[in-house]
Amino acid sequence: MKHSRIGLVALLVLATPLRAQTTLADRIAAVRDGELQFEFAAREGACGNGTSYIRVNGDVIDGDWSESRETECVAGPVRIVLRKEAGEIVSLHDYVGPVRTVGGRMELGEVSPEEGAAFLLGLAERESPARIAGRAIFPAMLARGVVAWPALLRIARGHQASRRNDTMLWLSRYAAAKLEGSDDPFSVDRGDRTDEEDVKEHAVFALSQLRGREGIDPLIQVARTNRDAGVRAKALFWLGQSGDPRALDLFDEILNGRVAPPRG
Repeated sequence: MKHSRIGLVALLVLATPLRAQTTLADRIAAVRDGELQFEFAAREGACGNGTSYIRVNGDVIDGDWSESRETECVAGPVRIVLRKEAGEIVSLHDYVGPVRTVGGRMELGEVSPEEGAAFLLGLAERESPARIAGRAIFPAMLARGVVAWPALLRIARGHQASRRNDTMLWLSRYAAAKLEGSDDPFSVDRGDRTDEEDVKEHAVFALSQLRGREGIDPLIQVARTNRDAGVRAKALFWLGQSGDPRALDLFDEILNGRVAPPRG
């Protein structure tokens, strides 16, 4: 009877689809050559036409701006298309909107946003190839309900300047959102700005252009103390562009709750 039970368990395992037995990373690793794609739910406010542009909260974040005016923006899943050669991923493309299938391309189907983002951020954490690692970050930010800044901080801390720079933009956006009580890096909205506010933001830009990184410490001070959320966000943006380790330390402090937003 014992052997029969073991045999039954073995048959059940063999009868279980491969997709249910393995992770997304396992299934992708099993493919040596060819194209494959998978999908996961996109965050609220993300849409696209499935081919040439992605829009988030009304703004074209990636792709062809003119095309976005001529075709419908569909709130569909994030679709990732990979090409593998000799077991290595050699290209990565991301889309939002209608899912399109291509003959000969392996369809892995829809995965959870958490698994999709984890796979992409895992690619970003690799040392090479750098072009794939850099492209993997943006679509991970589109995963519904996923807060990616802990992984981005780990990537930024663990890699050389080039890889750190790939993450700094998104860390700056997460930091600006955090100071406004949100975990959404797309939530920071400048809205209508007064002339006075525009002048202040221009002054922040001027700080970012100082030679020899002389503007980093003043920008950090603005990000810490300025009562205007738009000015703070602009300072954090330019700090993110700098790639400076001091900026990374500030993002770490803000995101881990050690910097409180100034009260006006």
